Amino acid sequence: MNSLYYKDQGRGPILIFLHGFCETHRIWDDLVTELSQNFRVITLDLPGFGKSPILKRPFSIKEVGHSVVALLIEIGVQKCVIIGHSLGGYVVLAAAEERPDLFLGLCLFHSTAQADSEEKKINRNRVIEFVKKNGVHPFIATFVPGLFFQREHQKIEKVYRIALKTSKKAILDYSQAMRDRPDMINFLERFQNKTLFIAGEQDSIISVAVLKEQSKVARAGKLEVLAKTGHMGMFEDKDETVRVLNGYAKACFSLNSI
Repeated sequence: MNSLYYKDQGRGPILIFLHGFCETHRIWDDLVTELSQNFRVITLDLPGFGKSPILKRPFSIKEVGHSVVALLIEIGVQKCVIIGHSLGGYVVLAAAEERPDLFLGLCLFHSTAQADSEEKKINRNRVIEFVKKNGVHPFIATFVPGLFFQREHQKIEKVYRIALKTSKKAILDYSQAMRDRPDMINFLERFQNKTLFIAGEQDSIISVAVLKEQSKVARAGKLEVLAKTGHMGMFEDKDETVRVLNGYAKACFSLNSI
């Protein structure tokens, strides 16, 4: 029996949503309200976040992806479209590499198929040392506001409250797993179905330029850019995110074209 916590809402073709670092399934609440009118929407807590127990350490992003695949098989999902935010995008790629037959489409939402650069690895190590020394709260206090371009956005407080519940162990273990994950550009080249990249025009973490190049590498890649948006498009431009995902998912399920 799989131990991942998930919510299952709506009816129709299946959309799977994976959250990012220090988040839970709750970040998708506003999108689910609208998307579940046309789709069956499954949101879950990745291992170690929310109500899902963490994996035995040390674990890899590949192992996290395997836990997602195991859940989908357990609940009878045969075909779906999967969307991953940031860390969730890394897990999307790992899951799709393991079982590409399950996925009619992949969406990397403020996420990348590239491995960490050397500079990024150094920053991951700094996070690990900072959290070991200072704990969770001081890290979250600086981490969450930096995700938003709109610094007074009303949803910052919601994300902050969610992130504060993240355990020290989860932050340390996932920082290591993200640091050490492999480059997945070659998989993008091999994946046969549609790949959607959603970028924030003002995202300081993953730039539009990086995702534009990856969208060209993917066999059926498409890039959508959210204006005046940082790393949290589901909040900073919810309506456009819903429009883009609706069209993309319908195209993947051959309900219409983008």
